[in-house]
Amino acid sequence: MFWQSVGQGIASLADWHVLVGMAGVSVASLVYPLLVGLTMGSGESGPRVGAGCLFMLVGGPLVQAAAVSGFVLVCLPAIIGSGGFTPGPLIGPLLWPVLKAGLLAMLLVLMLCFIPVVGKIIADTAGVPVFLQGIFMLKPITKKLYYAITDGQRLPDSAFPSFWNSVGYVLIGLALCWAAFIVAALVADQIKKRTNPVGHMLDQYRSEPTSTMTLVGMFIGPLLGIVPLLMYGKYVGLAVQSVR
Repeated sequence: MFWQSVGQGIASLADWHVLVGMAGVSVASLVYPLLVGLTMGSGESGPRVGAGCLFMLVGGPLVQAAAVSGFVLVCLPAIIGSGGFTPGPLIGPLLWPVLKAGLLAMLLVLMLCFIPVVGKIIADTAGVPVFLQGIFMLKPITKKLYYAITDGQRLPDSAFPSFWNSVGYVLIGLALCWAAFIVAALVADQIKKRTNPVGHMLDQYRSEPTSTMTLVGMFIGPLLGIVPLLMYGKYVGLAVQSVR
């Protein structure tokens, strides 16, 4: 079922509902630091810079948690099912449970980041915080829905991927995303080489990433966690079908 969930997770990237949700997470993760930088980072005084750092330290995780919560809430049928958005009548009843699970997931991820070695791996591996927040939310919400739909039956823990399966999803997701990023970078490099040879030549002597590269990195960063989350969700969906 592991490889089946991997295949279905990758295939779900063709669902426009998922793409819209992913874009929403990326935009939220990009816009917030830009707004903080524009309002706080432009000042020369220390207090403004310090306030900007504080807003990023506190608000950054909250914005990310809200974005991931919104993605799970709106795209839940696409994550664990056959596709589509969550029906409107279910949004209201699920809103508070999803937001509460998202807040708890954010706190749990922050706590894990303080654990030696483990915390460094989580913090330094792109996409892992988003993935962890997603699965910490998905488990209680899926159990709650299953309990409601089956009139009191409880979904066993065996319906959720194991630790090593989750690690596999992260590694496969990172490999796929980085492969796509490298291909896109090579294509962009060749296009610039043909259209702007001088600029292409100067880029070879550039030691720091350009502002465009930084923005692109901020935009695709959350996607590195959503791709394995889709695989995780498809595993849950397959397990639910087998249990029923």
